[in-house]
Parts: sequence; structure tokens; C-alpha cells
Amino acid sequence: MTSISLHDKVAVITGAGRGLGRAYALAFAERGARVVVNDLGSDVEGSGSSAAVAEEVVDLIRSQGGDAVADCHDVASADGGVALVRRALDAYGRLDIVVNNAGICRDKPFAESTLEDFALNWRIHVGGHVNVTGAAWPVMQKQHHGRVIMTASGAGLFGLRGQAAYSCAKGAIHGLMRTLAIEGAEHGILVNSICPGGFSRMHEAAFPDPDVREMMRNAMPPELVAPAVVWLASDECRITGQELSVWSGRVSRVVVGTGRGLYDRQLSAEKIAEHWDDVSSVADLYEPLDGIDDVVHWQGAIAAQSR
Repeated sequence: MTSISLHDKVAVITGAGRGLGRAYALAFAERGARVVVNDLGSDVEGSGSSAAVAEEVVDLIRSQGGDAVADCHDVASADGGVALVRRALDAYGRLDIVVNNAGICRDKPFAESTLEDFALNWRIHVGGHVNVTGAAWPVMQKQHHGRVIMTASGAGLFGLRGQAAYSCAKGAIHGLMRTLAIEGAEHGILVNSICPGGFSRMHEAAFPDPDVREMMRNAMPPELVAPAVVWLASDECRITGQELSVWSGRVSRVVVGTGRGLYDRQLSAEKIAEHWDDVSSVADLYEPLDGIDDVVHWQGAIAAQSR
């Protein structure tokens, strides 16, 4: 088995003061990476700040012989993203890996949610990804190498009761990841995302039942998500544009594709109802490379079938 090393790689990890981000920072440092531990130190809903949160992780890494620096910039702002990347460059002279992990969680049914709830989740989750990745992108383009790991969610792909605003923002990250993977390929930048299941403060907010929280705490330690992020950040990783579901020691690729469906140039609502089994079938499932490829593939398949 090949030993995977991050020796001398420089990694920026957002939201690295607690939970999943903390587990990533410790795992990266153990593998030899120099880590910029970014954390605003806010509460689970995004309020307040404390430099001590990031500094505690840095102190722990250094006590174990690793190399890390703290950063407390707010990645929800464009200036914060630029300052975070500058922190990495000033400290280490390069930047190889970006792990977009910072996020918040507010449990609120859609009927009680406001547009500001959606905007807040958008600013922190999507904005955090865009601001940090956007600042790192030209650096990675210039060196023709980079790894970007994004944090999506099963809530964004499959939905989750009480998390409409959160799910909306996380769903957007999937589309962002796919497009950046396409645009980054020619520059040697690989972009992937994970849907992590690692117990954190977000679970405490989203699951009020203490028995459920304790079960999740025991079943899903953040340390069991970190190996997947280490691999995606490494030179051994060659995939791009992929999403991994990672929890409790299980890793699985998430598939987004289309089936053969129903083709009828005299299509009507009645025909869709009548042939719903064909429409919903995943027979001959195809994973498009992009939005255009989905059309081109099935046009070709339909044309071949009609000959």
C-alpha cells in the first residue's frame, strides 16, 4: 500500500478551529503539510468571533512537531478570502491546497424562514467557497497545480427537514464544483467535494433530541472523514469533478446522471403521465461531463436507435 504524504504542501483550511475542520488540520499536519488554520471563532449560527479558536489548534499542531499558523479572517467577505490566501503566501511562500469547510447551521422550517436566512447561508457557505477559491485560483493557475476540496452536503442533494436555507446553499456548491473542475483541468487544478457526516456543532443545532445527538456523536467522529480529504488533497488523487459521501468510515461516490427516458417529438403531458415508468427509469444511466454533454450524448443515442 502506497503511503500518502502531504510533505511540504501548504494547505488553507477554513473553519478549522473545531469539528471537521479541526480534524482535517490535524490530519494534514500529521502527513507533513504546513497548515493555515482559518477560523473566525463564531458560534454555530455565525455570530461573534474569537481568535483563540484557531490559535488553540495551531498550538496543538506545533506541540506535535507540525507547522501551522492561525488566521481569523471572515471568508464570507471577498477581502477576507484575499487576506487568507495572502496569509498563506506570506507565511510559506506558496499555496497548494484549499479546503473550503467553514459553515453555519440554523434549524428553521421553510414556513418560518426569511429571505435573509437564505442570504446568510449563501454568504457564508457559497460566498466562503467563492471568496477563498477565487483568491487562490490565480496562484494555482500560475503554478499549474492545485487541489480544491469543497464541502457540499447530503442535505443539498437529497434535502433535510428544517434546513431549507442550508440545503439551498449546499446544493449550489455542487454546481460550482462541477464547473470549476471543468475550468481548472487545463491548469492542473483538481476540484472535488465531499458530503461529510462528522459530528459537529451543526448536528447539535439540527438535531434537538439528545439521544439522537449522542448516537451521532459516537457513530460519526470527524476523524473518519479526514482520510478522504487527505486523499483528495494529495498528488496521488487524479479525479476531478467528483462528489464523495463520507461518514462513519464509509466512502462512496455520488452519481448524478440521466437515464434514457422517453423520447417523442409529439410529446404531451398525457404521454408523460402514461409513460412515467420510462421517464423515471435509470436504465442506461449516463453521467454527463457537463450540461451540453447530457444533450449531445442522448441525441446521439436517439439518432442511433432510429436508424
